[in-house]
Amino acid sequence: MRIVNPLYDQAFKYLMENNKLAKKMLSVIIEKDIINLQSQPQETTLTVDNEEIKLHRFDFKAIIATESGEHYTSLVEVQKSRYPDPFNRFRRYLGINYIKKQEYIDKDGKEQKKHLPIISIYILEYNLGRHKEYDTPLILVENQVINGLTKKKINHKHKFIQLLSHPMRIVQIGRLKKIRETKLEQMLMFFDQTCKTKDKYILEIKAQDIKKEFNEMAKYLAELTYDEELIRNLAYQKDYEKYLRNQNIEKEELRRQKEEEKRQKEEAIIREEEERRQKEESNSSLKKVIIMLIGTGKKIPEIAVMLDKTENYIKKIIS
Repeated sequence: MRIVNPLYDQAFKYLMENNKLAKKMLSVIIEKDIINLQSQPQETTLTVDNEEIKLHRFDFKAIIATESGEHYTSLVEVQKSRYPDPFNRFRRYLGINYIKKQEYIDKDGKEQKKHLPIISIYILEYNLGRHKEYDTPLILVENQVINGLTKKKINHKHKFIQLLSHPMRIVQIGRLKKIRETKLEQMLMFFDQTCKTKDKYILEIKAQDIKKEFNEMAKYLAELTYDEELIRNLAYQKDYEKYLRNQNIEKEELRRQKEEEKRQKEEAIIREEEERRQKEESNSSLKKVIIMLIGTGKKIPEIAVMLDKTENYIKKIIS
């Protein structure tokens, strides 16, 4: 079965705009029951060959059910990165969400505007280092409240703590296993980059591996392969990323060349300094010999012949 690659921005946008599938996907990742989901996509526009491409991140206002049956509203921030070191971008967006009051509909259907607790989801195509303990497709970062004296966990989270700290879910697509037993692993098969075709923005997955629970998601992503405008935008994004990679290669090559030129200049300075030092040491030793010979009554012409030097050179050394 051919599906669009949801790690490409336009394909991810289409997936996240389907409220039912977005709610399903986020519920699986945060391992909580999402009762209601309100989307607020953010766009960044890029231009490739006079064609505009919009890159996206998503903020969701989610009403989440707790195990005790209570409901609370949280901002679920979803970002993804196909290349390492996106920290500045992730921190910038996170900072904006910490500052901004959110407008949303609460569990009673009333409009609200206030700061919300945050859950961050980062979907990464690359891996977080080589530490064996990170060898998992999902890393949970949970903020615990601890009594500083007894070191015991405090189960209640005050609003002060909820609004100034947040949990994270880090999805490492590159660490998906071949045997997928959990619901998360079964869903993430739609992100498996080992299934990329030559077009890269199309994945070829095995229909028999799709669990019934995710049939609707599979069908939706498969239908998008027939959307000509979407496929054209995915191709533009692929070309743009290729352009960026080439630009980065050129910049890296230019950087290496400059570093090599700098290294050669520094080595030349070191060689010149060493030659100067050796020459000074040689002249100092020669001067001592000349002074010693003069002390024995030798004349400069005689010394010049003995040392195979010109008279002017001998005079310059002792001057």
